[in-house]
Amino acid sequence: MRRVVIVGGGGTGDYTAFTLRKKGFDGEITILSADHDRPYDRPYLSKEFLRGEIETAKVFLHAEADYEKERIDLRLEQRVSGGSLRERRLALEGGGEVSFDVLVLGLGGTPRRLPEIPEAENVVTLRSLRDSTAIREALGRSKRLLLIGAGFIGAEVAASARKLGKDVLLLEAAAVPLERALGREVGEIYAEIHRDHGVDVRTRTTVEAWHTRGGRVTGVTLSGGKREEVDLVLVAVGIQPNVELPKALGLQVEGGGVRVDQGLRAAEDVYVGGDVALHQHPVLGRAVRVEHWEVAKGHGRGIATSIADGDEPYRKLPYFWSDQYDVSLEYRGQASGDDVAVWRGDRKGRSFSVFYLREGVVEGVLSMNDSKTNELGGKLIESRRTVKAAELESAELAGLTS
Repeated sequence: MRRVVIVGGGGTGDYTAFTLRKKGFDGEITILSADHDRPYDRPYLSKEFLRGEIETAKVFLHAEADYEKERIDLRLEQRVSGGSLRERRLALEGGGEVSFDVLVLGLGGTPRRLPEIPEAENVVTLRSLRDSTAIREALGRSKRLLLIGAGFIGAEVAASARKLGKDVLLLEAAAVPLERALGREVGEIYAEIHRDHGVDVRTRTTVEAWHTRGGRVTGVTLSGGKREEVDLVLVAVGIQPNVELPKALGLQVEGGGVRVDQGLRAAEDVYVGGDVALHQHPVLGRAVRVEHWEVAKGHGRGIATSIADGDEPYRKLPYFWSDQYDVSLEYRGQASGDDVAVWRGDRKGRSFSVFYLREGVVEGVLSMNDSKTNELGGKLIESRRTVKAAELESAELAGLTS
């Protein structure tokens, strides 16, 4: 009987464990999680939970009793410091070892902290349930929030803070938010949405000086020379993938992640998913690494399928969504702002989709309040057929996917 040991209690780890049981796997399953809390649904942390619309019990992926019922040994506050693939063992921080037959790594990442930002009690990052709880409490005592970084976490927190009636100053060093990923035009619309809801969005802007008193940041001087007073600072400039353990185990680390094959396998009986997986995607035909919750969950299901049923390519396209105000964003595939952008729908009414083409092949599709087109766009990506911009702009998409 094989023993599966999972390192990481996020989407990849939890979904691997429970999917294995659904598939009839009868061996031992152990989750070693560095977190203080049992696995939770991360998207709530920047939205409903942060705003106080739901309480803690709603955030958890499973009730505590479910782990015992499914014979999943969940061990919290357990950090793995190293180990040996050859000897099939892991070393725990503080002493002790855990042996395995099959190893799954769903290690996630650690929020980046810019070196020039001071350590202060009101300077925070958002990654864990404890982080969100602390920010929720701090927002209750604050009037003005400063957000460093206009990516999806920063934007979702900005929307939540505005809904709570807080003043929000959102700084972005680039010309427009998300320009590299989605292109300038989408980034401009993205910034406009937040400005329409009262967020003070300032692009091409950085902090020149930090002003502190009594261990707290009280204000900042911006690159244009203006001073702004703030009560709370959230740094949202991405994550650093947690690849220390894979390096210690001798796995191939490149491009910010662990190189895995089409079936998410890094070595014999060793699987890697989520933020740290550089996946040789069988549909896209290239290695991609995606830092989104839906991808991590999907990887968990895919890894469990490989363990229980035999190695199979994981074919699901990268997908993520983000709700801000009355806007629902969806994205499938993996493209860049340098690809050719073809628009379809009503930009002014904010109900549209953007297809990203590379040599005539759709590599990604972003949709705003346009879910049906996003689904059809996913089928176009999977088809790998060559299409013309005019077809995407005006043709019946269902005909292109048949």
